[in-house]
Amino acid sequence: MNNGASAQSLYTDVRVEVARIYEYSSMKLIYCWKGNSVKTYEAIHYHRLKIIVRAIENVKDRILKEKKSAALEGEEEKNITIWDTYQNALNTENEVIVGINSDIEKIVNRLCYSYFMGSVLTILKNSNIDMFRKYELKLQVMPLVGEGGIGKTTLAKRVYEHPITIASFHIRAHVVVSKVHNVKEMLIGLLHCISPITSEIYNIDEAQIAKQLSTSLMGQKYLIFLDDIWTTAAWDAIQGYLPENFNGSRILVTTRFKEVSEYLSTNPYQVKYQTLQDLGKLFSRKVFGQSQCVPREYERIVKHIVFGCGGLPLVVVLISGLLATKKGSLKIWRDVAQTLDGVGRYDNNKRISKIVSLIYKYLPSHLKSCFHYFGVFPEDSDIPVKKLINLWVAEGFIKPHNNMSLEEVGESYLHDLINRSVVQTNELSIDGKVKSCNIQDRVHEVCVREAIDGNTLCIINDNHAPKASHWLSCQTSHWPITQASYGNCMPDKIHSILCFGKDVYHSKCRLVYPCVKLLRVLDLSLVKWSRGMPSEITDLVHLRYLALSTISSLYEFQFFKLKNLVTLIVASWMEKCPLQLPCGILDLPQLSHLHVDKRCSQYLPCFVKKDLQTLYWLKVASSDENPNFGMVPNLRELGIFIEGQLVSNYLGSLVHLHLLEKLKFEVGRVERFYLPTGFPPNLKKLTLRYTYLPWKEMDTIGKLPHLEISNIGMQVIKVSQFWSALP
Repeated sequence: MNNGASAQSLYTDVRVEVARIYEYSSMKLIYCWKGNSVKTYEAIHYHRLKIIVRAIENVKDRILKEKKSAALEGEEEKNITIWDTYQNALNTENEVIVGINSDIEKIVNRLCYSYFMGSVLTILKNSNIDMFRKYELKLQVMPLVGEGGIGKTTLAKRVYEHPITIASFHIRAHVVVSKVHNVKEMLIGLLHCISPITSEIYNIDEAQIAKQLSTSLMGQKYLIFLDDIWTTAAWDAIQGYLPENFNGSRILVTTRFKEVSEYLSTNPYQVKYQTLQDLGKLFSRKVFGQSQCVPREYERIVKHIVFGCGGLPLVVVLISGLLATKKGSLKIWRDVAQTLDGVGRYDNNKRISKIVSLIYKYLPSHLKSCFHYFGVFPEDSDIPVKKLINLWVAEGFIKPHNNMSLEEVGESYLHDLINRSVVQTNELSIDGKVKSCNIQDRVHEVCVREAIDGNTLCIINDNHAPKASHWLSCQTSHWPITQASYGNCMPDKIHSILCFGKDVYHSKCRLVYPCVKLLRVLDLSLVKWSRGMPSEITDLVHLRYLALSTISSLYEFQFFKLKNLVTLIVASWMEKCPLQLPCGILDLPQLSHLHVDKRCSQYLPCFVKKDLQTLYWLKVASSDENPNFGMVPNLRELGIFIEGQLVSNYLGSLVHLHLLEKLKFEVGRVERFYLPTGFPPNLKKLTLRYTYLPWKEMDTIGKLPHLEISNIGMQVIKVSQFWSALP
């Protein structure tokens, strides 16, 4: 059916039904008015309006069906595939989901009910229905409550990505709240889902960010998804910034705590334990594939294991991730069954802890340190994959394999952990690769506890005192290394310091003491330095990973002393204060990944550097000599910032980058941007920002043989489908 005709038909049905019922109701109300008080009359009036709602329930299913059909048809009719730049892996199409379809339908109906009432309220807009409108269309909260591991987040994600949900709200935004909430982070997370933002937003105070969020939501019908709220204080801190638009906006919340859910709503949704039958299906699909064909010799032990999972899908997923790789070893299956037998029926905390420990026991040796390293990151962190793998390389976790780069090996390690269900995909890049990941908070708890017990990890915050460990995770605003705390510590104790404190500002102070002389990793990317960096950092000659953020000149900084650096990240935390860096950084002998501000001048090395794989950004200007990209033949990712008019052949040596897959151009003060005369032969992704390229030149881009995706402005186009769609 044509969408316009379908909509008109549905509207007519609603109008006829409402007119009939309303006429009948009006007669009844006139009769009631004659002998009743105003209060009684209003109550009867409200009651009759609810009857109107129930009377048109029969067309609700048709609307729902048409809306879903239209949403799906819209996807099929697209000849050009375009993604939002911030496409998120909340889309869970590839997850194995069993037993929650009815829950999804109920929650979607509750969230989107006001959508179905839209036609009714339009028809009755001239009637006295203010009381009804405010009741049905006011901002409402829907909490999903249940214990950790029961599947609340999975259920909520499915609802959030449901076609009916997408069609029913103008704006959708989500954020993970977690145990220790941070209001500013929550506001930024929600705003990030609504509009593009930059790192500059962290320099704005909380009140201004809150105002931006409220303004973005004002007048819009929105759905906010707050995942993993622990306290009523977290809700109190955020609710004032979510405007009441009286248009059916909704807030979806997940929480472990009944008292929190009842504080948010008088009618929370209780997420129930799954049945043994559903858990059995989930286990079979995860271990044996879609066929669910369980070999006869495994049937009895499968039932035994599923029964011991305590009704929690998380336990099933974790166990199936382990056993899917051990289908030939009944000994390990029996070990799992015996572990579950040793846990009380209702002691799910212990159950999860035991299973995670068992998973760690059977991890290959090369994955054990990689898994424990997730404990370094704060709970519910959204961990960028490239950063994670670069840290693994710096820590020495990754071993060479065949002709693969260490980064490629690290990516295979991560995929192995994802396939084993101990790591979750959080966000996908536009080319389908894992962009960020996390681990379930119950798994994180075990990971942290075991790393601390093994004296590998020390978390420094308001609740934990500094202690000598290989990895120091600083989750406070104070610099953790002082003479008092680590003065007697031996140099070989501390390998890495990573700072995760928010809104941490430092002026120049002493950072380096004898105890950190052998440091490999120093991540200060979230610490905002205002008076340059302490010069003694360059005495840490064993550093392999260094990340800094400052607004002062580092021109005299002696980076050349850091000859073991593999990854270097240097950024300004204020756009109006561009960095000044020495020009010879690319001469560092082992450097593989360099990330600096766009306006920092760097020269390509004078000799061939085969290790360099990532370079963001290289600033080029008409006054500079033509860059010779033959000096960096193994580059895989490159960002070029153009300042000043360039002749068309200025970047001609790009053709020598045979391994380059991702290329970005951003233009500063330039009258006209010219495409290079030649492109890297194996380029897969091209990004153009502020180039204002004439449309006729797109033909050149379309002819690149291996190009898969072109990012032009804020739209991302799959090139093969784009060109096939042209007449």
